[in-house]
Amino acid sequence: MSRLRALRPFLRAAVILIFAVGALVAWLLRGGFSRIESRPYPVPSSRFSSWNDVLAHPREISVTTFRTGVVHMDACLNLDPASPKQVACDHVPRDLDVLVHWVHHARLGDFLIDAGFDDSFAHHPPYGNYAAAMSLFNRSNGVTNRQRPGEDLQSQLARRKIHPTAVFFTHLHPDHTAGVPALESETELVFGSAEASFLARAAVANHFSGKSKFFGIEFAAAPVIAPLGPSVDLFGDGSFWAISVPGHTDDSIAYLINGAPPVLLTGDASHFAWAFQNGVGPRGWDRAGTARGYVSLEQLRAFARAYPNVQIVFGHEIPGRSGSTARQFPAGHRDDLSRLSQQTD
Repeated sequence: MSRLRALRPFLRAAVILIFAVGALVAWLLRGGFSRIESRPYPVPSSRFSSWNDVLAHPREISVTTFRTGVVHMDACLNLDPASPKQVACDHVPRDLDVLVHWVHHARLGDFLIDAGFDDSFAHHPPYGNYAAAMSLFNRSNGVTNRQRPGEDLQSQLARRKIHPTAVFFTHLHPDHTAGVPALESETELVFGSAEASFLARAAVANHFSGKSKFFGIEFAAAPVIAPLGPSVDLFGDGSFWAISVPGHTDDSIAYLINGAPPVLLTGDASHFAWAFQNGVGPRGWDRAGTARGYVSLEQLRAFARAYPNVQIVFGHEIPGRSGSTARQFPAGHRDDLSRLSQQTD
């Protein structure tokens, strides 16, 4: 077992190489990934310059989180492998929730944050509509996916009579984009402008087939609103914010929904409560990405300390579900953010 664990970095590198070669072949065959080239997301002006001011003016906006399936995997693989707190990870495969967040704005209507799984994961388990290279990558890491009938994105939207006009992505990994084929062709797809990297495009390009309205959120000129990083007032009324949290991917985004109560969605800047509470950052593609992820994580943790009334929702843990990842992990290494476990247990 120890020998196998020692070989893991080499096996991972080999799989990434195979994945990259497959991506290159796909790119050459398809003439590149021009079909998901994005235009800048039009950002209205904003009068807000502090979170005190933002949170003092809640808006008529709400967010509802639902699960579209699960990823069954060693959850520790999502975390920084060099963290000394990894000793508390037992590397036992667990179910991680694949989430979609429905945002309803009283004036502007319905939107989604991430797209989860469509019904292909019930009909064609365990990899549904994943591209061949992505299925291979998952299989090599012992990752499978599961979905109950009626749990898919299109069924849940139909039951709730939701007709989203746009999806705002936390990042472009396939467990966050695999529901896109279930959406109308005119649905706007919005993500960080630097997010559509070569590997990201290879992983999700098939999910975006038939879609043409792609928008990139630009953070380069966005104001830094401490203790968070660059932040964009997406609708210009203080109701819905995109917050730059690079690390897990190049242009990952967290979202703040400024309703009553306000909710902060971390995306995979923090996959679950245990990692957030204990300051264990997400794994990036390389050490530089992992290091950036720690900066983003500490900004989110500082925000949680400064604004304890904001509910925190993690990337792969549905709020309030009994038996969540926070319960399953050992109780050691808890710190002054232990109050957050009450929000996700």
